[in-house]
Amino acid sequence: MARTNAPPMFPAPSTVTRTSARSGALLLVSFVVVSFMITTLGRARRPDSTARTLRPMPLSPAVRALTRLLDVLPDVVRRKLVWGAVLASQPRFLVTVCAVLRSADGRVLLFEHRFWQDGRWGVPSGHMRHGETPAAAAARELREECGLRARDLRVVRVVAGEGGQRHRVEIWLLGSLDITEAPDQSLLESREICRAELLTPEVALRTARPGQARILTDLLTPTED
Repeated sequence: MARTNAPPMFPAPSTVTRTSARSGALLLVSFVVVSFMITTLGRARRPDSTARTLRPMPLSPAVRALTRLLDVLPDVVRRKLVWGAVLASQPRFLVTVCAVLRSADGRVLLFEHRFWQDGRWGVPSGHMRHGETPAAAAARELREECGLRARDLRVVRVVAGEGGQRHRVEIWLLGSLDITEAPDQSLLESREICRAELLTPEVALRTARPGQARILTDLLTPTED
């Protein structure tokens, strides 16, 4: 009787197997890193009172160092992990300012953010600090993110009730900029912002993240007298 060569029950390791092992190890390390980030940030939370939770929650040097380790991950995975850690660190009551800033020639300033999930382009924004006015908070965020100074900032809309399990209030402002070109790349807060662009209102509406685009449509669309 002729003997047949049956396939081995346990095939030798292949390139695919080794790649899968490396991917699994990398995901495990990523999980540990992000879990540590969330735990560290959670311990840093302040008591849940309105006056104190409006203060910023800066990342510690250790956590910032850990975010740099995530640079080895694919872009999509890195954004999800870091953004999840940031959300976990935030208080349950948030007040955010969003500034719609027009240049001298009528274009709108938008930033491309590294870790946003539902669209990466949006207007300059950030959390209010305790004791700040909306205009002061918007001006500070703009200086920190790109070094520019806004003029004639005024509140035009307040949006409440969005933000999942958190109580979120967005204060929208209009203002102007004395520029005709986007800020230089060297001026951007590079850990959060990838790029800055001055876009026509039409292009800005198509580019901004969905939640902001709906409000921008109302604020940038001319009204009939």
